[in-house]
Amino acid sequence: MAAKQPEKQEKDWLAEKSNVKKLKFYHGVITREDVQILMKESHTGDFLLRAALMKTDVILRVFLCVKIGDQEIHHYLLEFCKDEKFFVKQEFEKEGKGKITVDSQIFKDFDEMIAHFRHHRLACGVRLKSSIPRPRWQMNRQKIIYDETGILGEGNFCFVYHGKLRRKDGKDEEIAIKISKSKGDAVEDSAAIMAARNALFAEARIMTTINYPHIIKLFGICCDSPPFMVIMEFCKGGSVENLLEKSGREMEEYERQTILIDACRGMRYLHEKKCVHRDLAARNCLISSDGLIKIADFGLSRPLAANQTSFKETLKQAPLVWLAPECIQKQSEFSSKSDVWAFGVLTYEVYFDAQKPFAEEKDNGVIIKNIRKANMPMLETKTSSPKMDEMLAAIWTKKPEDRIDSQKCLEFLVDALVAGNMTSVKKMQLNKLTGVSRKKMANTDTDRDREDTEYAIDAITPSFNETKSKFDRKKAATVKRRNRNTVKKKSSQDNTVPKSGNKESE
Repeated sequence: MAAKQPEKQEKDWLAEKSNVKKLKFYHGVITREDVQILMKESHTGDFLLRAALMKTDVILRVFLCVKIGDQEIHHYLLEFCKDEKFFVKQEFEKEGKGKITVDSQIFKDFDEMIAHFRHHRLACGVRLKSSIPRPRWQMNRQKIIYDETGILGEGNFCFVYHGKLRRKDGKDEEIAIKISKSKGDAVEDSAAIMAARNALFAEARIMTTINYPHIIKLFGICCDSPPFMVIMEFCKGGSVENLLEKSGREMEEYERQTILIDACRGMRYLHEKKCVHRDLAARNCLISSDGLIKIADFGLSRPLAANQTSFKETLKQAPLVWLAPECIQKQSEFSSKSDVWAFGVLTYEVYFDAQKPFAEEKDNGVIIKNIRKANMPMLETKTSSPKMDEMLAAIWTKKPEDRIDSQKCLEFLVDALVAGNMTSVKKMQLNKLTGVSRKKMANTDTDRDREDTEYAIDAITPSFNETKSKFDRKKAATVKRRNRNTVKKKSSQDNTVPKSGNKESE
């Protein structure tokens, strides 16, 4: 029978003075599904702390998550008392008695709890072993600086602010911050807050696997408590849509083609990574300080499985003009080819100064009929290159299997650019934007293995699934040393065993 416990604290304990957020194995507000991913390759007894929003309110609760089997994880609620001491509520199934709850002794801090359960078994029969540290992409909220007057935009689930990131060297770097809406922002319950969090982090999960000059860069996330944040690269030039609306009339064709080549490279990279963007448009192409075009906004994006080429989904809201024929049905089908169709619409936008196809048509039924028949407008007199209309004709086909891919789009664009009149990068309209300076023309190499070396960047973030326990990292280092020894033995250059004591990478 459980011992009588002190009075439990009803308010949000994490919002009060507490050291839990400083713990290296505290992972913030993450779901059971996130824990399953993080602990996929961990071992029995490995553990972490997470927080969760209870369904009945917006108060955070803390859970001790422990690996107890191959893919089985137990989540034990920590009940905090008014003096900040706590105990562990352990629920388990007992044959003939159903679900049983056993409360642990009271602990004054986390060190005491860990020490206790390293020597005494939890109700599941497992002792604690190695803690799983937070991944590097989880950032400290105190390093993020922003002013609520610096709002850049607003979506269904978040606000976007201009801010600064305090780096280790003490310098500040400009960033864009997506902040989830929380209580007081027309979001009143935990379900809505978690929906905002899940939408934001689904986007971040995709971005952590991407590292490319023509894709917006992710710095990390803050999920220790609401409001949740996604920290991204700030593009000083704003969107391509704004540039076209402001300076499109003065823009020469080689600059339009340069913009499209940059965006096409980004699209091709996403497709190589088995990612369908689903929202390629001028509004979602941003201009960095070095004048590169970067694809942004992965809110509708979906990763594909290794053997998957498309997926079906019913869309409640969709940008009609950008949808391919196969997307305009009860079960919309999306693939890299539907992205290519949208890229055709982006091409139209770039040539018509941000105007969309069928801009003057108010009847959506007429627009839908035209799209289903692949009866889309061409550039005609807007271009001096026949390659551009050839590309659009090859993009706007009824059947996705008849449509060209992103590689072929790039080849069309490069051929058009090379055959045209490239004046000077200095005369580009994007170089008139405040804080933007592009110094190089578009790369005309269409070979994937050789391209973009002049824009090469270092790896920014690890994969969302990268996190391992210290045990795993030490094991990997051991395997690496063994492999190195094997190579040395085979080469007969050195048969000695290297000295141990290599430092673990942090």
